[in-house]
Amino acid sequence: MLHQQLLSRNDKALPARQLANALVQVAVARGADEQKLLRGTGVFSEDLLTDKPISAVQLMKLVGNAQKHYDGDDLAFQFGQYLVSAFVNDALPYFTHTQHFAESIRAIPVFQTRLCPFVSAHRYEYNDDVFLILQDAMGCARHFVFMAETYCAALVALARHCTGKRLPFSFDFPYRRPRHIQEYEEGLGFRLRFEQPFFSVRINQQALRTPCLQANQTFKQLALRRYKEQRVYRQTFLDDVRFRLRHQAAVTLPEMAQQLGLSPASLKRKLAEHDTTFSLLHDDIRRQQAVFYLQVQKLNNEQSALKMAFTDVTNFRRAVKRWTGSTPSQLRAI
Repeated sequence: MLHQQLLSRNDKALPARQLANALVQVAVARGADEQKLLRGTGVFSEDLLTDKPISAVQLMKLVGNAQKHYDGDDLAFQFGQYLVSAFVNDALPYFTHTQHFAESIRAIPVFQTRLCPFVSAHRYEYNDDVFLILQDAMGCARHFVFMAETYCAALVALARHCTGKRLPFSFDFPYRRPRHIQEYEEGLGFRLRFEQPFFSVRINQQALRTPCLQANQTFKQLALRRYKEQRVYRQTFLDDVRFRLRHQAAVTLPEMAQQLGLSPASLKRKLAEHDTTFSLLHDDIRRQQAVFYLQVQKLNNEQSALKMAFTDVTNFRRAVKRWTGSTPSQLRAI
């Protein structure tokens, strides 16, 4: 039986009072009709004021409605900023009382299934920089761009809430520069790059050590203990599979299914429910690793192959070409 602490997209576990209500409030403030926003979601006006749980599927339907009826191009950025205030009495006290923002960044995965269940971030470090590669944690499919932009805006807002400053985050987007670039600049700043391999956030380690304004070790620990007592889901299903794939590069689907207490057919079906497959998840992780080692760190083929557990450099080159469409030397030249 699948571990009950893994959050799936059909589980009714997300707080309507914060997530759904925040999105509705942002859209209504720009002229959208509340009933049109809620149509077909299974969420009702009275639910927005309660702790009634909703599913990721319901919230994604709400996102689709909001994008249709919202007047403007900044919905994701406004939603992300609003979320920080929406959780002010929930998980936010922990972040408010951390010593510096680096501590807050490291804690985000602990609170992910409640604060940002749709997006997770895999952390890399190189020289003095921290890289957060954003990943689809819920099978968002066509809504992932919206959710990733929301995550970025919430991160900027959280940093400002904690430190009183706008920290120098840099953002990469895997699509062309949009016409409404001013909305990105207003929501995220001017350190923006487009047509990049992934959604990613980069920031210098020194900037992350910016102290928080209300640092308090006692209050922070109280907030963490209170949250963990209430937490039901420690991680999303997709992120649990990704974690296992990162640490077991050669694991097969039947072996993964056994680890999760599922049959191979059940694992395939559950991944399909999240709009992905075992091979797609595996290839996406390997592509991410290859791009980071070759394009960011500029490692040679032998060094990269060793890090990725390849014993044959020729096979490594072929794999990189299949994953990325580029050769290792082409990636290093970017």
